[in-house]
Amino acid sequence: MRVRTVLLLGIIVALLGVTGCSITCPECPQAVLCPECPPEPACLECPPELTCPEVKCPEVPGPVTDEPSFAMSYPRVDGSTSAHPLAVLIACELLDVPYRWEVDPFEGIKRLVPDISETGKEHVAEHIVRSVVHQGTHGSYVNLIENRADLILVARLPSADELEWAEDWGVELDIKAVALDAFVFLFNRHNPVSGLTVEEIQDIYTGKINNWDQVGGDDAEIHAYQRDENSGSQELMKTLVMKGLEMTEPGEPMILLGMMGPINRLSEDRDGIGYSVYFFEEFMAPNEEIKLVEVDGILPSYETIAARKYPFTTEVYAVVRKDLDETSGAYQLRDWLLSAEGQKAVAKSGYVPID
Repeated sequence: MRVRTVLLLGIIVALLGVTGCSITCPECPQAVLCPECPPEPACLECPPELTCPEVKCPEVPGPVTDEPSFAMSYPRVDGSTSAHPLAVLIACELLDVPYRWEVDPFEGIKRLVPDISETGKEHVAEHIVRSVVHQGTHGSYVNLIENRADLILVARLPSADELEWAEDWGVELDIKAVALDAFVFLFNRHNPVSGLTVEEIQDIYTGKINNWDQVGGDDAEIHAYQRDENSGSQELMKTLVMKGLEMTEPGEPMILLGMMGPINRLSEDRDGIGYSVYFFEEFMAPNEEIKLVEVDGILPSYETIAARKYPFTTEVYAVVRKDLDETSGAYQLRDWLLSAEGQKAVAKSGYVPID
């Protein structure tokens, strides 16, 4: 509770800007601004004359101005595409802005967005839209390392490339898990196969298995789609599933760009297999033509992820730089996410709480 209060105070004071009553100090030529007091007609709670050491303002709440100043302490948040709804929900919850799910007309992805139609909250909502922009897993790690982001919410640990980049910049990363997700495999719903073993998945992606009849399906060539290098999904595939095994070198049509790539392709390809993360497939890109694949007999679901029974249960991480001041908004926000209240926000987003 204390962490959340400190974070909220920093945000609210910044949002209020420099409105307030002016108290003249008789011992110095400067006026002392009271940011907490109503600006008009005067702050009746403050004595008219105070000496500098005694200038204090009682905790009188002031109104949020129509156009608040956003040179604020709320951190610059970046992250994975799949973690964007969580980042928006956190900002909306802390800044008391309503939110809703809507479909992005360009990408077809369902996104959680601040409701800018709420009277009196328009400017705060617009600020959240502008400042909570996720550049994808790899891009967000780069932005954090190069100090273009204060905190990132990502679906995987940093890759070897990203750790090397951090070392080049003299940056150490402070990484903590804040939610659970899962790495999932996807079929077209018309594929008669319902599940695979871990070994079968490995054999498909190393080229040992190349026909569906080898795993109980029809006599048809398997179209094993991959994602682009350094994407969150591709790194999870290599570290969680392949575990050092070399994946086949796919031709260009078999490498799908962006998280909608596998969804779009598999909705049309009965003989394809691809991969994504559970939260994205279930909440951001639900598609009736796609089905989740059982792995070792276990279907990914909220319950099997929470119990960590699904073999490829993963963690979502909040990452900051180790040299970050512990009083900063990013540090406070990261710790708040691990609190009971923060974990309630995680659950509200659709993610599985870490505990």
